Amino acid sequence: MKHHQKLHLHIGLRMFKTALAVTIALAIARLFQSYSPIFAGLGAVVAMARTLRESLDAAKTQFVGVILGGLVSMLLLVVDPNPSVLLIGGGVLVALVLCGMFKLYYAVSLTAIIVLSVCVNTGGDPPLVALGFRLIDTSIGLIVALAVNMLIKPYNNRHRVTNLLHKLADAVPGCLEQRFVHDLTPDLTPLVTDLRALDVELDIFRRQHFRRREAHDRDVCFLRGLLQLADRMEQELSALCTLDLPGIPDADNRRRLEALGLTLPDNTGRKSTEEIDFVCNYHLKTALQARDYLLELLELPPDRD
Repeated sequence: MKHHQKLHLHIGLRMFKTALAVTIALAIARLFQSYSPIFAGLGAVVAMARTLRESLDAAKTQFVGVILGGLVSMLLLVVDPNPSVLLIGGGVLVALVLCGMFKLYYAVSLTAIIVLSVCVNTGGDPPLVALGFRLIDTSIGLIVALAVNMLIKPYNNRHRVTNLLHKLADAVPGCLEQRFVHDLTPDLTPLVTDLRALDVELDIFRRQHFRRREAHDRDVCFLRGLLQLADRMEQELSALCTLDLPGIPDADNRRRLEALGLTLPDNTGRKSTEEIDFVCNYHLKTALQARDYLLELLELPPDRD
C-alpha cells in the first residue's frame, strides 16, 4: 500500500515580501514606461535577503555587477557592433571571471544577463541607451526590495538565540542525571550541535541593522557573554565525562543536584577516590554556577535604550 506524502502549503514572510517587492517594482517600472521592466523584477528578487544587512550587501553587489556587465557588453560592441555568438559567449565568460575576481558572487547571474540583453537585443536603441535602461530598472528593483525589507517586520532572530540558550541550560540536568544517578556517560553531541547553531545565529544577529546601533552592539556583547557561559557548561560536562568514575558530589553539590529534581543514590559502597571526588566537585560546581548565571541573565529584559 503506497503512502502519499502530504503537501503543506506554507507562505513565509520572506516569500510574501519578495512577491510584494516584485509587484511594486514592476508597477513603478511600467508607470514610467520602462523598456525593460523585467530587470526591475529581477533586482527586487535578488535583493530580498533574510536580513537588512544581507539585502544591502546584495543590492550593492548587484549594482556593481550591472555596471560591470555593461562595461563588458560595451567593450564587445566596440570590437564588433554585431557580435557573433562566439564573441558573446566569450564576453559572458569574461564577465563571470571578473565577478569571481571581485567577489561579486550575488551578481554573477545578473551580470551575465546584462551582457546578453545589451549584445543580443537592444530593442532598436543605441547600446548605451539600452544599458542605461537596464541600470535604471535594476536600481528600481533593488531600492524597492530594500524598502520593503526595512519597513515590513525586519528579520530579528534574537528570540531564536535566547531559545537556543534556554535549550542548552535545560539539557544540563539530563546530562548530570545520566552521570551521577545512572553512572552513565552522557552523549554531549546534541549540546555541541546546539552550541554551533547558536554561534551561527549570533553572527546573523550581529550583522543585522537596527536604528539604535549602540544598543544593538551592547546586546550583541551581552548575548556573546551568554554564549560563553553556555560554552563553559559544555566544557565542564565534557570534563566530567572524561573521569574514569563519576565521583561523589559533596554536600553542597548534592543539594544543588537535588534542587534540579535529581534523586541521587546512596554513596555507601560507591567506588571513588579523593582525587576523583575533588576534580568531580570542581567541574560540577562550575557547570552548575555557569547554568545559574545563564538563567539569571536570560531573565533580564533586552536593552531598549
